[in-house]
Amino acid sequence: MTNGNKSQNNYILDKYVKYQLPKLKTVDESDLNSMFEGFSVKKLVKNSKMTETELIETFRLSMITESLTEQYAETFIKGALDNNAIWLSNYIENFWVPDELGHMDPFKNVLIDLGYTESDLSKQITSAREETNYLESHSTEITPIGLTTYGMVQECITDYWYELQLDFFPKGSGTRKAISKVKGREALHTVQFRDLTAIQLENDPSLLMPILETIINFKMPSNHINKVKEIEQKSQSLIPKMNGEVLELIRRIISHTQLVLNDTEKIGQLFALYGTQQDKKLVKFIPNTTLFSLFKYLSGGYGLVGEIILENIGLYANEPESLESNYERWRYRIKRSIKNWINDQFELKEIFKK
Repeated sequence: MTNGNKSQNNYILDKYVKYQLPKLKTVDESDLNSMFEGFSVKKLVKNSKMTETELIETFRLSMITESLTEQYAETFIKGALDNNAIWLSNYIENFWVPDELGHMDPFKNVLIDLGYTESDLSKQITSAREETNYLESHSTEITPIGLTTYGMVQECITDYWYELQLDFFPKGSGTRKAISKVKGREALHTVQFRDLTAIQLENDPSLLMPILETIINFKMPSNHINKVKEIEQKSQSLIPKMNGEVLELIRRIISHTQLVLNDTEKIGQLFALYGTQQDKKLVKFIPNTTLFSLFKYLSGGYGLVGEIILENIGLYANEPESLESNYERWRYRIKRSIKNWINDQFELKEIFKK
């Protein structure tokens, strides 16, 4: 990218961030005060497959993870300043941090309502902060594109997690309302990080690989917090017990990723990388190395995988193809045959198993 293009890109990113700043909205004190409603854990888990202990642990995971906002911010700001991305430090310092700082309290209040003492929770929070050096353990590149991509995935996962948690509380309750407000902010942050990633990629196509690698190597921050690491490692198995679906979460992440990439070929590349690095076979009976070597000889091979992925999770509508010439009709029939065969052998659920 030339200096002129970089300046233009930074101008667009800076303008986007300034447009977002007035949307800052913290959790109201009145919302927090309305939360102590004397809920029984036994009643809360009645219509789920969760145990009482598991539900409490999900809220402890949320509270402790949210308590390290300043450490996450330190990581983002370092990446921004090291790369002269003033727009990113502006977003983090003047929007994301003040917005996020109020997200811990609703989960702390839930735990107090369910029997924890405030002093015990404060000790857990202090201990988690003292034992964690998030800057050293962050799992992906500390660059603007790596950080905004990471932020998109992290906020998308958190948004879905809180959506599942709030459904344990009755409609109209203060607790449900407070968690719902936090969930809404996570959804907004997802879109903001997604847009910042898309703007960067649009102006510099060479950023594609860092985006893909960030998604492939993504780990939630709680993987690096000893106090809740064990709960985080069980989170995927807890989602069905919370009346959610892992595939729905994946669908949401891919949906946002598709809006950034805007290209089925690139989605196919993403899964090729994921399958290779995570040792996940995409198609039954065929090693990934063999499958991907075949794509070198098949026009649009990765795009084919991208189409299949998106179709399997309900995100793809076939683009009309020109079938005017005999060649185009012949090519289309072969493509459909190959696609149908791959689709029949495709192991979508196996790909996302831990």
